[in-house]
Amino acid sequence: MNNFKLIWTLGVVLLLSSFAVFSQKSVDLKYHVSQGDQYSYAITMDQDITFETNGQTMALNQNIIFEQQSVVMAVTSDSIDIQSTLKRVKMVQSIFGMQVTYDSDDSTTLQNPMAAKIAETLGGIIGKSYTMIIDTRGNILRTDLSNMVQNDDLSNNISSGTQFGSYPDHKVRVGDSWEKELSPVKTSDMKVKIKYTLLKVSGKQATLGIDGTITANTLQDMDMKLNGTQKGEMIVDVKTGWLIESKIDQEIKMNIEQNGMKIPATISGTITAKSKKLN
Repeated sequence: MNNFKLIWTLGVVLLLSSFAVFSQKSVDLKYHVSQGDQYSYAITMDQDITFETNGQTMALNQNIIFEQQSVVMAVTSDSIDIQSTLKRVKMVQSIFGMQVTYDSDDSTTLQNPMAAKIAETLGGIIGKSYTMIIDTRGNILRTDLSNMVQNDDLSNNISSGTQFGSYPDHKVRVGDSWEKELSPVKTSDMKVKIKYTLLKVSGKQATLGIDGTITANTLQDMDMKLNGTQKGEMIVDVKTGWLIESKIDQEIKMNIEQNGMKIPATISGTITAKSKKLN
């Protein structure tokens, strides 16, 4: 009798589970935004970098924070024009037991000569804007970073898929996966292929798993071998498709050859991003 109750209970549980699977709602992830929408972004890159040069191995830790504001400039049936302005950059570097801090919001950090040197590169992009045009599924159609000089950290971040989810052209259920190869920014030294998996839908939010591979982009005057991985999660707004937050771990190995010099390096780090609507 007890065995019969156990079997009956198990059967009911399995039946309810099957109902849950078949009644599970599908979601159509795409961008639904309006002209004039404004969003803030805070992007943090925490990296440990090891590289060899002239027979010496050096280790560098750096934490970089980008704060920016994005405005939807135009929306058509097949494209969304987004202009983003960099508001703040903070960088903390540690190497050889020394720490250097640069903060575009804190002029006292420029008293350190090394921080002042960093400011020559990063300070020039504060207040500057770049444009990105995506389609309604988050595929990057065009980018214009001409105002940003040539900042690899920013270019890599834009092409790495941490700011925008890239969605399939059909509805998906929990457990479904799709792959996207992100079109790299021309000045970026890497390109990314990502496998997305819909992990969870809760209320107005969807959680996506990210499993990506990183390879080298062909650049002029530089021979580089690069491979790496990206793993993490991204939470997006189901209604608008816009990023809420993401956390992605990166592991990269590279070998750069430039002007006859070979420089092997490894990069291990985490990129986090948070965004919220301002209007």
